[in-house]
Amino acid sequence: MRSIVRAWKWMPAIAMIMSVAGSFGAAIAQEQDMDRGISGRGMTMCRMDEHIDGQLAYLQTELKITEAQTPQWNVFANTFRADKEKNARLCRATENEESRSKMMSASLPESLGMMAARLTVRLESLRAMEAAIQPLYSILSKEQKKTADEIMKGAAGF
Repeated sequence: MRSIVRAWKWMPAIAMIMSVAGSFGAAIAQEQDMDRGISGRGMTMCRMDEHIDGQLAYLQTELKITEAQTPQWNVFANTFRADKEKNARLCRATENEESRSKMMSASLPESLGMMAARLTVRLESLRAMEAAIQPLYSILSKEQKKTADEIMKGAAGF
């Protein structure tokens, strides 16, 4: 009877360990999906640099950027372009079979380190975009801000 009671005492700890291990496994699988360029919409993320000028033209038209706003728009557009090109290069560099094989054969701590490095790059990208959007957003009219909030929040690449 005592052995059963002792076993029950360990059940929450075992459940916690299993949960954490499952979370790491899910995180690694998600990271591998991102490595392969799979996004929620089924588009290849590594091709994010293919239609930059079209995306910028769409945003500029929808936001109705005025002549007075054009200099700040250009700063944003240059940052947007550079960010998308950089991210596409990095994505293609990690999309190859060697990178996937390295991730699969790495130990758990090494895999977590690789994921952390990729997240650091993503955070730097988001900070660069924030720094470029902030001055542009501050000079937009109320209507332009509403449009920006509607079409740019949650859009791919932001």
